[in-house]
Order: sequence, then C-alpha cells, then structure tokens
Amino acid sequence: MRIQRFIKAITILIMLILVTACSLFGGDSKKKEEKKDTKSQEQSADKASVIDQELKKQYQMFNEVIQYQREQNAKLIKESEERYKKLKEESDKPAKDAKGKQNKEESKSSDKDSKGSNASDGSEGSDQSDDSGEEEKAGDSGE
Repeated sequence: MRIQRFIKAITILIMLILVTACSLFGGDSKKKEEKKDTKSQEQSADKASVIDQELKKQYQMFNEVIQYQREQNAKLIKESEERYKKLKEESDKPAKDAKGKQNKEESKSSDKDSKGSNASDGSEGSDQSDDSGEEEKAGDSGE
C-alpha cells in the first residue's frame, strides 16, 4: 500500500510539473500569436496609411486641377467681357460719328448754299474735296 501511495504521489508530481511546463511554454505560443496578430494589424494599418496618403495626394491633385480650371474660366470670362466692352464701344463710336457727320454735312450743305450764292463754282469744288478727306479719315478710325 505504501508503494501505491508513493506511485500516486509521483504521478501527481509529474502531472503538476507537466501542467506548469505547459502553461509556461504553451502560454508563450498564445502570446506569440497575439504579438503576430498585433504586428499584422500594425502592418495592415501601415499599409492602410500608405494607401490613405496616396489617396490624399490624389485628392489634393484633383482639387488643384479644379482650382486651375476655375481660374482659367474666370480669365476667359474677363477676356470675353473686355472684348464685349471694346466691341460695344466701337459700335457706339460709328453711331456717334455717323450722327456727327450728318450734323456736319447738314451744316456744311447749308454753308455751301449760303456760300454758293455768294461765291464762285471753284470754291464749292474745294469744299467738296475737303469733305471726301474727312470721310476717309473717319472710315480709317472705325476699322
């Protein structure tokens, strides 16, 4: 009986040693797995951050392109407005010039009539040549 108790005690001791050894060495495998999991999560986070950085760069480039397009559109609008103003001014000038010419011609024709009765035919011809010169100058400034 003593031998049986002795064998039971030795068996219990061996079991305790095995359990402690397994917990010591087996516990490391769980920790290693946890460390691997955390490392893989960090690596995936790093990869995600790299992807996020690239996406941010592309988004910034996209915004720069849109801003450039807006600036170009604003420039085109300003240029078209300036052209419109110039064309409007040019179209207004001939209308004003035409009214002025009509008034000048009417006054000259009335002057010719009054001079024509008092002066000779030669003076009337010189007045007509002056009129044609003024018309040519007005035509050049309009273009």
